[in-house]
Amino acid sequence: MKPLDTTPEEVLQQAIQSEVETRVYYQMMAERAGSPGVRARMLQLADGELVHRARMERRFRELIGKAPADPEPVNIHLPPDAVDLNMAQALKMALERERDSESHYRFMAERVPNTELGRLFMELAEIEWKHKTDLQAEYDRALSADPEQFLFDL
Repeated sequence: MKPLDTTPEEVLQQAIQSEVETRVYYQMMAERAGSPGVRARMLQLADGELVHRARMERRFRELIGKAPADPEPVNIHLPPDAVDLNMAQALKMALERERDSESHYRFMAERVPNTELGRLFMELAEIEWKHKTDLQAEYDRALSADPEQFLFDL
């Protein structure tokens, strides 16, 4: 495997960028919501990403000793069939995004075990795991409220 050539500064800057992108992703999902409840929940998740970003920026200042750079412009695209989203569909999309983030950080941690960088990746993975776990429970509740939705998700 190719050696990992990055720094804690780059990792945290990328984590901040990811929080910005995920916020835009949830905002776009809110625009495609099929009900006011789904729209409100997606906007709530988007607002949560501001909290996550602030946490990453604080961690950046603690570890690096300076403020992070401004994030890059965001260019997010949702699948064209992601329209009139119900709660289960929206939560499933959100869950998949959080799962991908967690997997990415765990994969990166495995590339640099027993190092400061590896510990940072694990810290980020655990944060994403928590987001994923919370969304999974909410998704499960949404499916139990509408069991027929399970068939549409296959």
